[in-house]
Amino acid sequence: MRIASLSPATTEILFALEQQKNIVCTDQFSDFPDSAQAIPHLKDHQKVDTEALRQFQPEVVFTSTLVQERLASELRSLKFGIIHQDPRSIPEIYESIRQIGIILGCEPRAHALIETMQQGFNDTKRKSGLFFRKPRVYIEEWHHPPMVSGNWVPEVVKIAGGIPFGVESGKWKVESNTAKTDRAPARPVGGSPPSGEAIMRNPPSREVSLTEIQQFDPDLIVLSICGAGQMANKELLTGRAGWSDLRAVKENHLFVIDDSLLNRPGPRLVEGARRIFSWAFQALH
Repeated sequence: MRIASLSPATTEILFALEQQKNIVCTDQFSDFPDSAQAIPHLKDHQKVDTEALRQFQPEVVFTSTLVQERLASELRSLKFGIIHQDPRSIPEIYESIRQIGIILGCEPRAHALIETMQQGFNDTKRKSGLFFRKPRVYIEEWHHPPMVSGNWVPEVVKIAGGIPFGVESGKWKVESNTAKTDRAPARPVGGSPPSGEAIMRNPPSREVSLTEIQQFDPDLIVLSICGAGQMANKELLTGRAGWSDLRAVKENHLFVIDDSLLNRPGPRLVEGARRIFSWAFQALH
């Protein structure tokens, strides 16, 4: 099957499923693993040259997340075979991998990949369970205006042992160590939902104010600036009036992460959880 993967996350999943030989083109941001960079790519991520795409004669075109929803609709109207996935939680990411496995006839590999991710998350969760308390964590996805990372990222923070800043608008108060979510039945973080249970839809990223962050008083701040990789400058945060006075900044608990480890709904979220765990450990000690 000739595949056009216009999502970096989907490209990473396809490589993990050993389907890279079927990828005829990608978007310009599909840069992992390194060998993905050798595949012909189309410029942009939300607007691609449809005639250039058609020249690759894809049988299926993968798009992903809310930011490509309009692109998926446009390509569908032009009679491309579109598979659009928009996972908002870790269980939904597992389901998206399972669906790709079914579509491409590699379901056993998809199940193995899901199990590997679950094992990686569980390893980190066991370690973070030894923390004497849960550090409060604010993760910033965009800097102008400041936006907190939503969707699956708060789940990753919980796996890493932290209490994530509330993504729901107007909700900043931290959860207690025993609090359960009021949005879905409780289940182990990072696990698959029981049969018949509706999969949780997490809130997306949203704009935040300095006042909210001050009230939350994070122990740890992580910059995961979309598209910046690991090159984001800490001054994107500290250069804003009042932000350098946050306790986490003063205590040097402000870190930059390669945003592809958190912003892409795929296998490398496990590494993202490990990074946050290591910084949380540092902040507590």
